[in-house]
Amino acid sequence: MKKARFKNIDILIILGVSIALLLILFLRGYIVGHDSRFHVGNVVELTNQLRNNFFFPSRVYGTLANNFGYGTGIFYPMLPHLSAALLNLCLNNPLISIKIVYWIGLFLSGVTMYELSKRLSKDKKIALYSAVIYMAFPYHLSNIYIRDAFAESGLFIFLPMILSGIYELFNGDKKKFYWLFTIGYVGGILTHLTMMIYFTILLAIFLIIRFKDTIKNIKYFIISSSLILLIISPFVMPMIENRILGTYRVFQDNVMVQDTWKNGITIFSYIDYKIFKVGIIRHYIDIVCLVLLIISMINYKKYRNKTYDYVILFGCISIVCTTILFPWDFFPSSFRMFQFPWRFGTFASIFISLLAPLCIKELKLKKLYYALIIVMIGLSFNATNWNSTEFFDLNDERILEYALGCQKEYLPAKVYDNIDYYNNRSQDIVILSGNGSVTTKVNEVPVMSFELSDDATIEFPRLYYVGYTLKDENNNAYQIYENANGFIEAKLNKGSYYLDYTGTTLDHICKVLNVVGLIGLGVILLKKRCEND
Repeated sequence: MKKARFKNIDILIILGVSIALLLILFLRGYIVGHDSRFHVGNVVELTNQLRNNFFFPSRVYGTLANNFGYGTGIFYPMLPHLSAALLNLCLNNPLISIKIVYWIGLFLSGVTMYELSKRLSKDKKIALYSAVIYMAFPYHLSNIYIRDAFAESGLFIFLPMILSGIYELFNGDKKKFYWLFTIGYVGGILTHLTMMIYFTILLAIFLIIRFKDTIKNIKYFIISSSLILLIISPFVMPMIENRILGTYRVFQDNVMVQDTWKNGITIFSYIDYKIFKVGIIRHYIDIVCLVLLIISMINYKKYRNKTYDYVILFGCISIVCTTILFPWDFFPSSFRMFQFPWRFGTFASIFISLLAPLCIKELKLKKLYYALIIVMIGLSFNATNWNSTEFFDLNDERILEYALGCQKEYLPAKVYDNIDYYNNRSQDIVILSGNGSVTTKVNEVPVMSFELSDDATIEFPRLYYVGYTLKDENNNAYQIYENANGFIEAKLNKGSYYLDYTGTTLDHICKVLNVVGLIGLGVILLKKRCEND
């Protein structure tokens, strides 16, 4: 009972710290961050999708891209936007909904880090400090206040879960591995796929180093990896299909992949205390955390074990990867999709949060223990962008335009190459050849139904994405293809037709596989619970 009460107190402290760190977020208006317009626009559109499609949103978003349908849901992980959109259905305020999701994410990231650090250190005081450092880490708060990196900030929840799963597999309860590793990976991929690819590379290096342990536990990795692939398949496979069968800006050189190396920071950035500079990402380690880290490293022999040796190794790798010291531009373009090397600060924050508080055991005074937590919360004020005077306006007519992304990266490449045509095209079906006329019955993206009075070649007011289907009134399917302007085109006979984004056959198979994966995970969790009872 006493242990349970102690843990509950720690969780309450983490809850209180998460509230304190986001007070400015809730007390002021919605400060415009680097990616605010993209995220708000997509949350608004996804909310409309949920309302209009009975909680089954289309991957092609309706009012975006001049109402031609935009494939954000095909390429961009939906979990963060979906979480805010579900809240927005109740609150009818996308800005408040996003703020609440940020708060929930910050709190949960503290809890998952607390659990990871407690496993490694076997000390609740160290675990609590790890949670506070992780939540208050300047780069973490910059993702919320300055970058408004909605998806990337959510990733902070899931990475400690994955590492906890690995720890349990190699050192503890193997059955805990399944839910920690599987849920952590699924959540991470459905939050920020690109960063999860790099995390997986780092994890693969670790598993190769621990080759004997990896081989000994290969069964667990195979089962968990299979469940992960089954569960994420409805998101990943349509994206891969569009990558193979279509041409989209997101996969073109010099769109998402540019000169990566020059975007790196310097080692001195970690001690560059930018005081109250508006809109500048904070890469530094706050002074309390830095002092604790130095003391812990000086006295490392007292706390050393094999696990912490790996924490130091991969912490150093992550820090180097954020800087101009790492030769990113020598790597293939596919390795540089993440754009900014300093994004590895997400990984560095994990290792610093685990290592810095090791010296807390030396603190004998309880008042000093809590005083340092208060000081860290106070120092976090510098990362809140509190003095920005630019606030988000929901009445801004450009919201839907910004929701396409800075590079309009999910447009078909042919659309961008013919951008004037795209900008000036009407919402009607265009007859390219033939003498027929069109009577439109329904035009609600992605759905379109119409009658064609004679044989004709027509262009739909829909951007081309793999997964659209066209059928006649007898449910016969017709071939559609991408034309020179990047829109859907078809050669049709006289008749009535219905166009919709239904997904491909592979997409439908993946939805079944998803259910199989969820059932499999449920069976494993239920079996574990029954064994515990």
